[in-house]
Amino acid sequence: MAAPHIDSRDVRTRSARWDLAYAALALGAVVVGARIVGDLVARTPSIPPALGTAASYVVVWVPLVIAVVVACAGLGRGGARRTLGLSFRWTDLVWGLAAGMGARGLDAGLNLVSTGDTGLAPQPTLDGGPDLATSVVLILAPVLVAPLVEEVFFRGLLLRSLDRALTGDTRLLRVLATTSAVIVSAALFAVLHVAVGLSVAPTTATIIVVSTFVFGLIVGTLASVTGRLGGAIVAHVVFNGVAVWATWPA
Repeated sequence: MAAPHIDSRDVRTRSARWDLAYAALALGAVVVGARIVGDLVARTPSIPPALGTAASYVVVWVPLVIAVVVACAGLGRGGARRTLGLSFRWTDLVWGLAAGMGARGLDAGLNLVSTGDTGLAPQPTLDGGPDLATSVVLILAPVLVAPLVEEVFFRGLLLRSLDRALTGDTRLLRVLATTSAVIVSAALFAVLHVAVGLSVAPTTATIIVVSTFVFGLIVGTLASVTGRLGGAIVAHVVFNGVAVWATWPA
């Protein structure tokens, strides 16, 4: 008896749907965990600032990393790299720098139009600024760790899984699938940045959503066009790094 025919397209689609399920569970865990940790830190002033800041990042990163690990289980190192687009070329440095600076400029312009301030001025302090431990967390977390974790999850696992799940047999359907994947992943990226934070003013929340959505569109397009995460990670490092440098307490 001949072996049953297995449609590779069907296999890819089912795999992508499972990966999307892992991603959805991770996003739900992030929102719930961030709220719990945020409330705990707010109600417990005795928690050291460095520990509270680190916890607010870790509670976001852990579910995202777990989703990526589960999705790539059994693929091997090479398979995981191909699935997530984890590769880098020197041109990614150039495109990433341009994308990161461009996105930061758009963010500053949006803030300027909305509030009259670019949002990139040093923050005044009355107590000499953050201590050493807090300073290390405030630099390493957003500038180095967050870009890697978030890009691997949003532009690696989420965007590429959406693309695989939606793609069709014609060029037009493939373009529509990729475009939809970029938009949806950017939207979830933007919403998550507001959902995990403490309550903010409506204007501030709107600026955050629009700014991170536009950034997500830029780096999502870059990752899709190149087929790699290198440029997106560089852009994220630049985008966050400029903000940390420009707003460091005076």
